[in-house]
Amino acid sequence: MGPKTSSGFYLSRTSAALLALLLAALLLALIVLASLYARTRGAELALPATEDPSCHNLTTPPVTFTSPPDATGRPGIWDNPRLPPDLVPLHYDLELWPRTEPDAGGNYPLSGQVNITISCVHGTDIVLLHSSNLNITLAQLAPLATGLNYKSQQTEGKQWHKLNNAARTYLHEEKVPSHLQDTHASSLYHGQSFNITHLWHTEVHQYLVLELERPLLAGNLYLLQLDYQGFLSVDYSGLFIAEYKDFDIDKVLVASELEPTSARTVYPCFDEPALKATFKTRIVHNSSYVALSNMPAIATSEREDKDGTKWTVTTFNTTLKMSTYITAFVVCDFDYVRTTERGNEIRVWARKEVIKNGFANFSLDIVGPIFSYMEDLFNVTYPLQKTDLVAMPDIGVAAMENWGLITFQETSLMYDPKQKFSNSKALTCLIVAHEIGHQWFGNLVTMKWWNDIWLNEGFASYFEYIGASFIDPKLKLNELFMMHNLVNIFERDSRASARAVSVKEEEINNVDLIEPLFDDFSYNKAAALIRMASTFLTEKLFLKGISSYLKKFSFSNADQDGLWNHLQMFIEEQDEVKLPKPLKNIMDSWTWKKGIPLVTLNTSTGMLSQGVLKMGSHDNLTSDSNHTWIIPISWMKNGVLQPSIWLDTKTKNVPEMKIIRDDEWILLNINVTGYYKTNYDVKNWNSIAKKLEEDIQPVPVINRVQIMDDAFTLAK
Repeated sequence: MGPKTSSGFYLSRTSAALLALLLAALLLALIVLASLYARTRGAELALPATEDPSCHNLTTPPVTFTSPPDATGRPGIWDNPRLPPDLVPLHYDLELWPRTEPDAGGNYPLSGQVNITISCVHGTDIVLLHSSNLNITLAQLAPLATGLNYKSQQTEGKQWHKLNNAARTYLHEEKVPSHLQDTHASSLYHGQSFNITHLWHTEVHQYLVLELERPLLAGNLYLLQLDYQGFLSVDYSGLFIAEYKDFDIDKVLVASELEPTSARTVYPCFDEPALKATFKTRIVHNSSYVALSNMPAIATSEREDKDGTKWTVTTFNTTLKMSTYITAFVVCDFDYVRTTERGNEIRVWARKEVIKNGFANFSLDIVGPIFSYMEDLFNVTYPLQKTDLVAMPDIGVAAMENWGLITFQETSLMYDPKQKFSNSKALTCLIVAHEIGHQWFGNLVTMKWWNDIWLNEGFASYFEYIGASFIDPKLKLNELFMMHNLVNIFERDSRASARAVSVKEEEINNVDLIEPLFDDFSYNKAAALIRMASTFLTEKLFLKGISSYLKKFSFSNADQDGLWNHLQMFIEEQDEVKLPKPLKNIMDSWTWKKGIPLVTLNTSTGMLSQGVLKMGSHDNLTSDSNHTWIIPISWMKNGVLQPSIWLDTKTKNVPEMKIIRDDEWILLNINVTGYYKTNYDVKNWNSIAKKLEEDIQPVPVINRVQIMDDAFTLAK
């Protein structure tokens, strides 16, 4: 007999051994269960990762993720305003299901799933990406085989669709499904899926943090699956819902406005402009609506939810490599008119009433020619096969240049041919040309970080005038630029609140600092400086360099130094244009300095000088009076154009500018291509005034406006 237990029962040695084995088995089972629990602690499998409609059932209680006990105040990479360089997204497989009927709380639900193919550059046990106001209901991470040949802009999406479907199945089965065990599919996986020990959000930098039990390995690919729920916005940002009337019938539409940082409110993503990837999108919607995205729709299917309601699923082709902020989605009950230009299918969408009245016809007539003109101007082919332009009753901004799906305020895109005044027609030309210009400057080539947003907006703002003047030659380029751009920015740049066009990258260290960069200095002043550079380089040399710049950085990112250094190569290959210093030095003297130079000429001595323009109550008290701009001086003497000179010092004696006779006069800054104001001695002012009274023709039209504007400015 064996020893007596504390309970009063006696066990034999055989029975005790069997009990020990049972206890060991139970302990092993508990360890396995604990491991499975740890794996799903950060992401309970509340939603299956399949196309079944139940996976999008909003009545399913959401999984609430909490930060680890020591997260509050715990330092980590999530404290940095920029994503770490450890992980790079390659491809997003995205599904969006926006509801156009409110729930019991009056909100419009959004459910979605995103599968992100990630390349690990540096080993890490933390996955950090952006997510804002989204409730993550499922999170899983699986390894993919190394060595997959990813071709960003050339991919047609088939390989990634196959890869993602296979990996998504693997997340649940832990093995390669038999129907995918071909040479390619069987090479997708290695190792086990990753335990997510903690999953939580940070508010300051809007991060989603996934802490892993073991690290990701450098050089490997991984698939991150996230299912989530949220709500549509009502303030025209993110993915929003808007009400409107069509033939006096109440309607709603769903559309996106993601620039600069609202993509993260629609789907979890690596929401920085330099982290470009390809996207394959599906939108689930009511069958009476049409769904639009960046690329053409390639398939539609039907889905039935748990209530028996049938929905349409529209699948779009895989995009080219692009930034998150220009992904775009529209669900609407609009009509359209269409045309084709050089293989680019162009559709202009609007309310059915507006289309019926013919208000979209003018835009349709000008879009194709502007695309072709800019293709020829830049010598860079537009890479998409379709472009949708959607006029919405209200979107909060004049327009947004999403690649292949450009959205507009209805008043910006629609034109009533019965209008007697042409101002709205000119405005439509300008806005359409601006957004088409963005298809190259911003979409094809994007700034590395938001401090260089002027590379997007400045070039688009400059070429909008060229595009509009091409469409309607009566819109004189120089006069248009002066009245719509320079007058406004000269006034703004003379204020104490003015800022430099360029901003240091490290200074934009908070999401709240990005939006204010979309101002007159990134648009108007940057356009004026680009126009000045185009003039002193000559249009031929400038466009040659710009064409090469666009080709060099296609599907990639650039900063302003990359732009100047690239143009410098073409300057050094020719002898016609001579600069006093490298282009970067010249342009840095303008982009890094706020304020307006005042160039003064004393015609009695031929002395040129430069200083800072100060205007009355707008006196720019913070201006650096010691700053020296490198200023291109174009000028004419007695109505005859003279060779340009450079004012790269505080003062410079120019004997040719000395006047002896009373009937002589000199005019600086011809066609106001230089970003500066001019002043003269009294004698020359009087000579100019006398010439304007006698014969106005020798003075260019735009300079007549300039003379009055400069005189008025100096009188303040």
